[in-house]
Amino acid sequence: MDNTKLFHNDRELLLGYLKEQLLGPSEGENEGFYKDSANNLPYQRYVMGTLYPQVISDDEYINEEINTQEMVSASSDSEEVDDTPMSMVFQRLPASIGMSFYVKDCKQIEIDVWGAQYKKINQDFIDSQESLADDKRILKKRLENYPEFIRIPLATEKKPEIIYANKTQTINALKDKAEIKVVWRPLGKGSLITVTMLNPLKQEETDTTDPELCLYQVGFKCRPSSGAFDEYFSLNRLSYDDEESELALQYKKNINYGVGHGCSVNWPDNDSTPNFIETTFMPTQEVKPQDFDGAEDYKNLDVLSLQFLGKEGVDSKILNSQLEQFITSYEKWYEKICDEEIDKKFKVAKERISSRIGIAIDRIRLGISILNNNEQARQAFVMANQVMLRQMVHVKLTEEESINPYKQPDYKEFKTFAWRPFQLAFQLLIIESLVNEDSKDRDTLDLIWFPTGGGKTEAYLGVAAFELIYRRLKYGEAGAGTAVITRYTLRLLTSQQFERSATFICVLEMMRKNEKLKLLGKDSFSLGYWAGQTMTPNKYIEAYEKYGDMRGEENPKNPFVLQKCPLCATQITPHKRSEESSDYGVKVTETSFNFNCPSNTCDLHKNIPISVVDEDLYENPPSFLIGTIDKFARLAWDNRASNIFCPDKNRAPSLIIQDELHLISGQLGTIAGLYEAAIDVIISSKGVRPKYIAATATIRRSADQVKKLYGNTVDIFPPAGLSWDDSYFSKTSKTANGRLYVGIMAQGQSPVLSLVNTAAALSQSVMDCKGLSETAINSWWTQVIYHSSKRELGKTISLASDDIPMRIDAISRTKESRRQLTNIQEMSSVIKTELPTILSDLKKNQGDKGAIDILPCTNMISVGVDVSRLGLMLIYRQPKLTSEYIQASSRVGRSEKYAPGIVVTLYSANAPRDRSHYESFKSYHRSLYRYVEPTSVTPFSPRARDRALHAALVIVMRHAGGLSENNAAKDFNPKDKKIEKLIGCLLKRMVRSEPSEEIGIERDLNRLITEWVNMTKSKKPLRYEGKSKSFKSLLVRFNSKEAIEKEGWPTQDSMRNVDAEALIEVLGE
Repeated sequence: MDNTKLFHNDRELLLGYLKEQLLGPSEGENEGFYKDSANNLPYQRYVMGTLYPQVISDDEYINEEINTQEMVSASSDSEEVDDTPMSMVFQRLPASIGMSFYVKDCKQIEIDVWGAQYKKINQDFIDSQESLADDKRILKKRLENYPEFIRIPLATEKKPEIIYANKTQTINALKDKAEIKVVWRPLGKGSLITVTMLNPLKQEETDTTDPELCLYQVGFKCRPSSGAFDEYFSLNRLSYDDEESELALQYKKNINYGVGHGCSVNWPDNDSTPNFIETTFMPTQEVKPQDFDGAEDYKNLDVLSLQFLGKEGVDSKILNSQLEQFITSYEKWYEKICDEEIDKKFKVAKERISSRIGIAIDRIRLGISILNNNEQARQAFVMANQVMLRQMVHVKLTEEESINPYKQPDYKEFKTFAWRPFQLAFQLLIIESLVNEDSKDRDTLDLIWFPTGGGKTEAYLGVAAFELIYRRLKYGEAGAGTAVITRYTLRLLTSQQFERSATFICVLEMMRKNEKLKLLGKDSFSLGYWAGQTMTPNKYIEAYEKYGDMRGEENPKNPFVLQKCPLCATQITPHKRSEESSDYGVKVTETSFNFNCPSNTCDLHKNIPISVVDEDLYENPPSFLIGTIDKFARLAWDNRASNIFCPDKNRAPSLIIQDELHLISGQLGTIAGLYEAAIDVIISSKGVRPKYIAATATIRRSADQVKKLYGNTVDIFPPAGLSWDDSYFSKTSKTANGRLYVGIMAQGQSPVLSLVNTAAALSQSVMDCKGLSETAINSWWTQVIYHSSKRELGKTISLASDDIPMRIDAISRTKESRRQLTNIQEMSSVIKTELPTILSDLKKNQGDKGAIDILPCTNMISVGVDVSRLGLMLIYRQPKLTSEYIQASSRVGRSEKYAPGIVVTLYSANAPRDRSHYESFKSYHRSLYRYVEPTSVTPFSPRARDRALHAALVIVMRHAGGLSENNAAKDFNPKDKKIEKLIGCLLKRMVRSEPSEEIGIERDLNRLITEWVNMTKSKKPLRYEGKSKSFKSLLVRFNSKEAIEKEGWPTQDSMRNVDAEALIEVLGE
């Protein structure tokens, strides 16, 4: 059996087990419930699929529920739905489920109905059941073991009760234990039909429910006797937005045929109109993986091979010929799009889409021309490919273990490493705007928009390699200094990308030092990590103290981010305490810091060109700087970063990369936009127009976001085609196993109990599912539980240690198969320094010491975490944003070597937004990327200006205006020509981002200038930051006592914490 079939079988086994545990029956069609078992009542055991009796006082509510239930639109274009609990009416035990759909030319529908009851066991019951006469002996034997209830099937999904309806009517079903209510409404050229299944039995309002009055494992299926289903009439409001109209064209084949009410719906997955729609309590939808290999034409070309592109002395004609063939294939696809016939209503949308593809092709051709005619550019391109080949080789060789003793690989032997087509295309597209600083595309932000796992990081690392090398070739010594800055929003993402970039920069430095010294100069290539103090030390003395603490630990924990040698993967610190300092790959004094590889056979034994200490970064600016975006708020407080952004001897940074652009939104994006304007001005003051590129897998209305953040236009690459599943460089696979999404919404149970039952079932499934492959067990051994809030995370951590193990005890089939949860780890912003250890533990296979059983986490895992073996995630509550949902769920099922990912989303029946997503589960997941919400940033709004406009002004003055030192704050003079010019540049740059706020920006900027001038006249000498009461401070800590008393400008240390906080002063015990 091939892996595709094997893993499909594994998945069906796990889903079957999960359904048994949450919906039932778990012990067969005639299962019994015993007095001595946990949850001995059926509705306590099963969290879904139960219809409770109507409470007599609730008649009015039941009728209203049947007649008025409508779909709540999950459209990203609707206003955000309040996620507070619904009114108490929705918290009652459900007595009905239903669905709505639309049909044309239909006169009658056929309905298959099924369900079961659980009857209390007693002697009279046994004697009264003639149909069970042959089973009396079995039932009496079970009675001896004290069964309390036994399941009685009324009809099954395989043998349903079939009824027919041709108008609005009520029909009895399941031996009069259920009612089917059909509401038939004419609409347009067809009919909108709502079918509801209701438990007609009634019970007085009490604290407990009689289990015999409930219906269990209910469901129904509808099919038109004539005519056919048609697209469900949506309540979405019309939108004339250009992007929405393009999405409508691209997703026109993904038709929604219905919506559930208190349940979800399902229909067959194929391109034709479905022949039935059915209710389901555990909806599933497979999201197929993407194929990134490109056209068949590429299989006969060498152009994707890193060996070919990195070959010394490659003939320019041969290179040009191969690149021409590469782009010609893309051009043919573009021509087909232009010729494709579509509905007239999509004509304008098609023209916009095809125009963007045409522009991309023109830019790629321009890049090819540059390589053909510019010798330095071609040299840089060849060397960049050599660097990327070597980086990939080292990453591959050190995946499993370190290389000891180390021997430099013969890179010529590695012939299989190749670019994905989009990666090469992106590099060709951007080359002209890097080489030509007067290019019209220099002020265009090029945004890589590609699915998760598609190789965005390697694409922009290839561009970074080109820029680092080209600067040295063109400008000589002046091309040294910090050339590339890459920013991230999450510290975990920064840490993981740091590891990849470390190998990249080390092989580049080895190449410069050993092979290209004359070409690339005497200055080393180096990597710097610029993050918050919780991740890295700010000062040498702090690093020295951390080093001393580490040397005293029996099991040393490396506090310096770099965990292993980038070339040979030798651990930087030993597993056990050592007296030999040479066993530690860190050398620290009170005035210096450097890494080295502990292996004396490694090329990096003397020095690893990487630094993580702020003080060292300022003294020795790295070629390639990686930082968290919030760190840039420190520019207002610390003048030493001028060596990075405005160096005296070298060129300023010329390439700025922003990964996961969609995360620069909301409050963070609003503050970041003001700092971005200041950074742009200080770099431009050195005569450099930096090129911006960015990357994301999930974004909407990027043009507006990029304009407000960077003042630039945006080009997305690769531009989308006419269908969501084909952008030429990325196509949806039709055959491979994809990530399977599963929906669960418990009713009649608390959210906490639902979480316990679901998490326990998922953990125990790998023990009780007979026939699972070893690969599947390993892939699903670690259960990642994702939360949108830290409060919910805290609850889950407690549940994982207590309630979930208790539930596992209750459901495990044998004592021997009972799963023991021995390693529960947390991944959130609270756990900062332990992140590298947790990432290492996540890679441990089932059976290894330290393998993680359950990982409760927050959005820290949602970007950048790439652990191949992870295959199982439980998402607790629907995240606020679809982009977050996609990013988080994409952390599992990332490798073909392991079982495909399973994502179980646990919805709350009391939250309108959760309920909407559950009831529309199939249509939502079939078009996930369509529902990505537009990002919102307002960096130049009045409130944003109040918060950070002054910080932008200070940054420009300190780093470009000659007012660098702390005591230079007193020398501010707006009439000075240099300062006057810089203020004008800052105003112009901000207005470029938000022209509508020009008057307000200018007014506030002038007010700040006046305030600063007035403060320079203070009796106390003005400092940026006064260290004592002898000085007046221009800047004071945000929310500090001084800020409240308005003794200076309240200024943030970080962009991350932008919410106001309350200060509490204790006046007495």
